[in-house]
Amino acid sequence: MRNNVASFWIDDRVADLKAMWASGRSGGEIASSFGVTRCAVLGKIFRLGLADRMFVNRRTPEQIQAAKRAKNQRANERRRTNRVNTKKLAPKKLTITNLEALRCVEVEPLGKTLLELGPNECRYPYGDGVPYSFCGRPQFNGSSYCGGHFGLTARRGQT
Repeated sequence: MRNNVASFWIDDRVADLKAMWASGRSGGEIASSFGVTRCAVLGKIFRLGLADRMFVNRRTPEQIQAAKRAKNQRANERRRTNRVNTKKLAPKKLTITNLEALRCVEVEPLGKTLLELGPNECRYPYGDGVPYSFCGRPQFNGSSYCGGHFGLTARRGQT
């Protein structure tokens, strides 16, 4: 349903728009000369079928390939960094016996209750009765556990 308001795009303005666009002026420049928004100008250009210039890729094929190579290199670097960090933290093979040894030897819990825990302290539980005690050591980045307990609980391939 159309409004009863007269259209801004009268034939003279459309002719001026086509001429300005053909001369290479940008949508923003045309909009400021007409006193309308850039979106109004670009919408009219699109509706008139003059939008071919809007979709031209201004980068050369060499620039596109260089950007793809840089993106892939950054992704590979992130993968390599994550792989190294996971290997440092996660033990190679865990069995029930060495899991118990790791709990006892590598991490000495502070034995804090839930109410005693601070906001950045390890929440690895200890004990089999009520109340549980918790490790209480400083947390590892991005985890609820300290570095030792994070290594015990992290699965391979996850950080």
